[in-house]
Amino acid sequence: MNAFAQFTCKRFMKLTKAHMVVCSVFTLAIALLAFIPPNISADNGKAPLDLQAKLLLNALTYYKNLESGTTSQFDIAIVYFPWSKQSKEEAVTFSQILKSFEDKKFSGRNFNVLLFTYNGDYGLKEKLAGKNVEVLFISGEEEQMIREITQLTRTDKILSCTSNAKFVTSGSVTMAVGLKENRSKIYFNLSSANDEGADFSAKFLRVVEIVDEETSNIGK
Repeated sequence: MNAFAQFTCKRFMKLTKAHMVVCSVFTLAIALLAFIPPNISADNGKAPLDLQAKLLLNALTYYKNLESGTTSQFDIAIVYFPWSKQSKEEAVTFSQILKSFEDKKFSGRNFNVLLFTYNGDYGLKEKLAGKNVEVLFISGEEEQMIREITQLTRTDKILSCTSNAKFVTSGSVTMAVGLKENRSKIYFNLSSANDEGADFSAKFLRVVEIVDEETSNIGK
């Protein structure tokens, strides 16, 4: 093989390797994009409500408390602050989305969706009386009232959720679906979960964003 042919061959091999590297990087990028849910906005760190509903229901498949229920149906309560237009609209929309999944079962149990208002009058306990509420979703930004509501969830051992992850990191609420680098993430507070008697599988806890590292018996 003459010098020109050797040079041409070596150059071709270098170009081929470079092309393979570029192709590999491109393929990996496409694969990663597949895991980014569509229509996610970084606005206020909130994920779309339909995605929140799906991830909440998926989380309930790992919620072992539902296995010990004595009834064939449990309730998911959604609470909002009536003076806040945003809180009400979010709650109504979220309830409609959840109702579209009412044929889904958890540990052999169906679920029903309830919608309540909270006026800071401490009347929520009376509204929940006689219901079989296992999960309570809080729609709104009023932190003091959210803390009032979670006092009830801790007393009555109800799993608390919200659409704003900041209330999970502050220790008020147990679980929320938020955004991290424009990707959906379930945020989970171990201390609050313990107070509410929430028992999730270890498999679930390995994939959530733990915001409280206190010693916990959850998932053991």
